[in-house]
Amino acid sequence: MESEYFDYSCNVNNEKFEHRLKIIEKFVEHIAICPICGAENCGGPEDKFIWAEFEDEKLAIHFGDGKFEEYLSFWHYEGITEDNYKALPNFINEFNEGRGWDGDELNPNSVIDAVDFKKSMDVIKNSMYVNENDEFSTSFYPKIMEFVERVIKGNKVLNILKY
Repeated sequence: MESEYFDYSCNVNNEKFEHRLKIIEKFVEHIAICPICGAENCGGPEDKFIWAEFEDEKLAIHFGDGKFEEYLSFWHYEGITEDNYKALPNFINEFNEGRGWDGDELNPNSVIDAVDFKKSMDVIKNSMYVNENDEFSTSFYPKIMEFVERVIKGNKVLNILKY
């Protein structure tokens, strides 16, 4: 993949946030041209970037087309008990409840626990909705896990940017 970057800048409560993310993996199925800026998949409410800073670069995985949310919904199963729900990783609970990293606050970036995120990906992989030959198992999971393992091994901070 040729080097591609995503530049993000915004002001929240008089604090300026700027990120230049180098995209190392991209999970976007449908390329759409933005009617405002003319860029391909310039973002939208469903675009997410998980990223971490290594040396002087911010490396990121870009999720578009709502795929991230679709896979995060795979934690559910019929008849889940309250105790089993509470035992799910925080990342999944926050998504399901629209709080934390997935809340409605205007925070452009949230720090997420890399180990908890990894556990969340394992919950999805082991769900009844995923099989060994589907896109999650063959593409999403191995690439995401490789990145998250690198974050954990390097003792880096894992972030999620919603755009």
